[in-house]
Amino acid sequence: MIYGRQDQTWAERISKLPGTKVAIMAPGEMSVISLNKAMPPLDDIRVRRAIAHSIDRETMVAFKGKDVTLPAISVVPEGYLGYTSDVPQYEFSVEKAKALLTEAGYPDGVTIKAIHTTLPGMLSTMEALQSLMRDAGINMEIEVVEHATFHEQIRKDLSQVTHYSAARFPVADTYLTQFFHSDAIPLKPTAVTNFSHCDVADAEITAARTEPDSAKQLALWATAQQKIAEEVCAVPIYQNLQLWAWKDTLDLGFEVNGSLNLSPAITEASRFTE
Repeated sequence: MIYGRQDQTWAERISKLPGTKVAIMAPGEMSVISLNKAMPPLDDIRVRRAIAHSIDRETMVAFKGKDVTLPAISVVPEGYLGYTSDVPQYEFSVEKAKALLTEAGYPDGVTIKAIHTTLPGMLSTMEALQSLMRDAGINMEIEVVEHATFHEQIRKDLSQVTHYSAARFPVADTYLTQFFHSDAIPLKPTAVTNFSHCDVADAEITAARTEPDSAKQLALWATAQQKIAEEVCAVPIYQNLQLWAWKDTLDLGFEVNGSLNLSPAITEASRFTE
């Protein structure tokens, strides 16, 4: 059994090998770019909105593959308890992006910098985003470092743009707490992965954790997602599904649909066949 590259070409190529089974399974890993509001020019919401308008999600899904990728609408992945699609959205528009940059005082465009990992799947995504942004007058300079260094440096709050891909326990609180509560901002004692320095939804995120009324809890999570999208703390790109392959002589004993440890489980029902 092997873990696959999260792109369409890998799935198509491996599925053609004799005696091979391929699974495309949930949960997807959410791919998001966080925009560091503490660093100019990203402290200007017009620049952040320009970046959001410069990204064509349909292009990104087609780039990774429609069978292995889901478009991302909110900063919480679709399918998670508490997810809502009722959030401000920024349609792909080079014209709107350029107009916002001009309004912000950058008629000739703007340069932003990103520290990024050498991991091929993530790097190819960042390079595709770089190309899309360039058309709107946004020059994203990418400093490529090996993966451990990437994690070290983004946690030192050194990157203006941080591309992060992750799957978490499927409840909205997990993503909102780790990526968008101010307690999770880098360099704080409670730091996790709030690379955008987002703090606009702290009240809702905190209240939802202990709200006993499920309807009120869902409403709090929805409001948090709406505030984060309005502030453009981050731009959701897509969800990459998990790809696995194994020899057909391995009978797992069940149909593979999803797994919280991101891999097919080997259980007492699994066995080798002749």
